[in-house]
Amino acid sequence: MTGRAGPQQRALNAALRALTTPAQDKAAIELAKRYASLIDEATPASKYRPALDALRRALDPDDELAAAGFAKVAEALAEHSVASDLGPKYLAVLTSLGLTPAGRGAKGGAAGAESVARRLDEFTARRARKHAP
Repeated sequence: MTGRAGPQQRALNAALRALTTPAQDKAAIELAKRYASLIDEATPASKYRPALDALRRALDPDDELAAAGFAKVAEALAEHSVASDLGPKYLAVLTSLGLTPAGRGAKGGAAGAESVARRLDEFTARRARKHAP
């Protein structure tokens, strides 16, 4: 892993700064952070590795155009792997934390809004109890 945060990590961190979460949500937050990191550092799925390794060996090391094409294909496979494998899981965690419109009940109409308001009231009451003398 690199030391710099990628675009998914930065977006997640910004969203989390605006979120007040109870302690029991910390595991979901850590999972979301891990998924964001994996998405930002996408590599092709292991099922593609043997074929990519064979292609890399077959390339003429002096052929810059072929090397650029190979890099483009490897990048596309990485993005496909992440989108199909991690994307839905990451979205589910974000939704469970209330970091998507569906997670906030935005598409649920009045019932969704009531659910969000009730959850916010529960968080506010829990925080008040925690900080009460």
